[in-house]
Amino acid sequence: TRYCLPWLLAALLPILAPAVQAGEPAGYIYPIADPFEATVTGTPVELKHRFRHKKPMRLDSFELDIFPERELPPLFRPVRSLAFSLAYQESPAPLLFVIAGTGGSHRASTARYLQRVFYQAGYHVITLSSPSSYEFITAASESRYPGISEEDARDLYRVMQMSIDQVKDLISITEVYLTGYSLGALHAAFVSHRDECEQAIGFSKVLLLNPPVSLYTSASMLDNLVGSEPGMKNAHDNYNRLFGKFTEYFEENGMIRLDDEAFMFKFLESEQSLTREELMALIGASFRFSSAGLVFTVDALNGTGYVVERQQKLTLGTPLEEYFKRGLWWRFTDYFERLLLPYWQDRQPGDSREQLIESISLHALRDYLAGCSKISVITNADEIILNPQDIGFLGETFGSRATIFPRGGHLGNVQHRDYVARMLTFFGADTGG
Repeated sequence: TRYCLPWLLAALLPILAPAVQAGEPAGYIYPIADPFEATVTGTPVELKHRFRHKKPMRLDSFELDIFPERELPPLFRPVRSLAFSLAYQESPAPLLFVIAGTGGSHRASTARYLQRVFYQAGYHVITLSSPSSYEFITAASESRYPGISEEDARDLYRVMQMSIDQVKDLISITEVYLTGYSLGALHAAFVSHRDECEQAIGFSKVLLLNPPVSLYTSASMLDNLVGSEPGMKNAHDNYNRLFGKFTEYFEENGMIRLDDEAFMFKFLESEQSLTREELMALIGASFRFSSAGLVFTVDALNGTGYVVERQQKLTLGTPLEEYFKRGLWWRFTDYFERLLLPYWQDRQPGDSREQLIESISLHALRDYLAGCSKISVITNADEIILNPQDIGFLGETFGSRATIFPRGGHLGNVQHRDYVARMLTFFGADTGG
């Protein structure tokens, strides 16, 4: 339980219509002007996509033993196999893969929401954990150093092929589609590019939902939301104020489920409502929890000795709180500089830091994305993980295949009726409801 705590905490926040292409969609209504508030609170209930029927999903989970000979410390052995989730139709249908965002599992709230949307639209849907999640790093990453986009895509592509093979006797597949959100959207672009070369799956359509353009830039922007000073002094102050307000709210209103869709709206209207700075800290804290989990897992599995002493044997009974705290001091940029870059330069001695940053971004796929008609992107003009140059890159690269909503922050509008309608239209589904 201790081991899962960082990712459970990170999961409390969502990393979370007819639309005109490559511009501001006509008739779009989203009342939250502040992108940080939008990211935290999501879509008001009255603007959410409405499901036409509430038939329960035919849902099952499976496990893949990808590296059966891999030796793992006792702590990690419970996740030797990689789990994935399948929602399936009784009749032949397209199969859609959904790749989770940063640190997310196949059970993450946004992944499950998208699974429901596309299942109700008539598709088989497989949700996959992010290559940056501890279970994927442990069970499915060949290098155990996530962050190299080409390598992460190779690992995902292997998992996708194995998952199709595992469910082929259960479902009948007419076509195969691919989507991903946040970091999972960047991964989807690289997986699609790999598929063009290998042709082992053959994706008919690929949709990128709120992707980063530069992984390094977006991660730096999120890191800075909790404070950019060395030692995180102001971050600790933000955390203390933030959790103090949550405590006051629960004392007055009783403990409720933090994943209650109405919670954030009620909280923001209360006397404990968060300031803009605290909203930014909450988003940054969620990302920092995910980064801490990433750093701990990579360090422990590879024996680099930064977080877990090299001689320390981790078991299910080992207290992990101290290691997690050490991980919280690491920004993603620290992971990049101290673990990922040395790993890469050992393999590619001639590559510079700047070349690696470029190679793991969508810039590395610019020509492919610009010329590939089966790939589209949806994002927001006020996206908090993009700068103006990134928005320009998406508009110029995708052209009429880009939908850019004016408001929504980072996936704050993913449940909006217009956002969902755009997704369903792209994949050729009925948008009624």
